Amino acid sequence: MVFEDESSDENSSLPYMHSETSTDGLNQEGQNCGFVQWVDEQWPPTMENALLKLWSMVEESKSARVDDNLQSSLTIHHLTEENKKLDAQYDKLVKDVHQLVDFQQDRVVDFSYLQSAVTYQHQCRAELVAGMNAKMVKKDAALEKIQQKFEILCNLTSAQATAIQNLKLKKMKEKQLRIEAQENLELKNAEFTKFEEKLTQEKLDLKFQVADLLKLKENHKEELMKAEEKLKEKIRGIQAISEN
Repeated sequence: MVFEDESSDENSSLPYMHSETSTDGLNQEGQNCGFVQWVDEQWPPTMENALLKLWSMVEESKSARVDDNLQSSLTIHHLTEENKKLDAQYDKLVKDVHQLVDFQQDRVVDFSYLQSAVTYQHQCRAELVAGMNAKMVKKDAALEKIQQKFEILCNLTSAQATAIQNLKLKKMKEKQLRIEAQENLELKNAEFTKFEEKLTQEKLDLKFQVADLLKLKENHKEELMKAEEKLKEKIRGIQAISEN
């Protein structure tokens, strides 16, 4: 198994946040995590609280992972030292056996004890390796859970960013529609104003025409009255001639 370098984990951060910030940085006045600065200047409080809780979960998971890695490293170091001791004992035991064979050839040596010791060492080594493998499996499972939580956090953050972007685009579209409606209304008002001015001018021209017609009517009336007077005078003249 290959273990990760914890120094890189401690300095790493989410890709959508500045590396120098932490969960405390999210609470600084007038600042946010920086991921949505291209979308909006300020997130809603509920969304900030949700992101803060998720980030706290990530920090807790990271701290737990660091502790587990440290504990695993200490355990591996201890097992390595024990293994070295066992190797040294084994080498010493083999050396002792050779010495016994070299210097005590005339003596019958009971190798059953030596064989038992060697077998015991092999059993101890096998148990240590099995324990180490079990801890490795647990560590891999814990790392997989942390990775799953991290992916969930990334997906949630991406969904939140998409929702905010869609809301921003919707607001921009509504604003554009309001601007276009306002421009159309102003254009209609300008056309109505021109039509009203034209109607006022036509009304004024009509008044002048009516005044001219009234003046012509008065003149015609005077002419009719004069003609009527002339006609009456002619009738009176004719009547006077008839009477004579």
